[in-house]
Amino acid sequence: PASTSTSTGPPPPSCGDGHVDPGETCDDMNDDPADGCKLCAKDLTVFVTSEVWQGGKLGGLFLADQRCRMLAALANLPNFATYRAWLSDSTHAAAERIFHSPGRYVLVNGLVVADDWDGLTSGKLQNPINVTEASQTSQNVSVWTGTLASGQPALGATFCDDWTALSNGQLGGDGIVTQTDELWTFLEQDLCISESALYCFEQPPT
Repeated sequence: PASTSTSTGPPPPSCGDGHVDPGETCDDMNDDPADGCKLCAKDLTVFVTSEVWQGGKLGGLFLADQRCRMLAALANLPNFATYRAWLSDSTHAAAERIFHSPGRYVLVNGLVVADDWDGLTSGKLQNPINVTEASQTSQNVSVWTGTLASGQPALGATFCDDWTALSNGQLGGDGIVTQTDELWTFLEQDLCISESALYCFEQPPT
């Protein structure tokens, strides 16, 4: 006769079971995102840098990320070593570098920027990313991004020769920190000798 036995092993991991399983960064067994955990993903912190740099002196994506991490460390932010700049170059899109979270992106002061990745890239933020790593309102206006609201590169310039060159009229894309529409990440191509801040995004621990 055919077997009618069933497995008596433990149930498979699932969001909401109270255990932080692989692929999850939290599991609080409720549906309230206000506690910092949404769909088993912790809030990820976003800030605009208090410092500014010429676009051609960022030193490429790697050093731009290091600038974010340095400022996060000086501000004693958790997971400071995970931060990455919201920055594209000629071969990399910000969307490839920033975690597509099902959870929220929040400012250092706790205000919500977006409920999830889809919200972040929708072209309409809930609050502008105008708070620095020290939880102060930014005094800077422009931010180097080279990136459209979708997270894809803003084509039409050389990204300051991948953020390493100032000369020969080099251009790189920038956004405006006070905006919540698509202009938050891309307004225009600006001269690479100009000074602008960076947006920095916390990533999940690996």
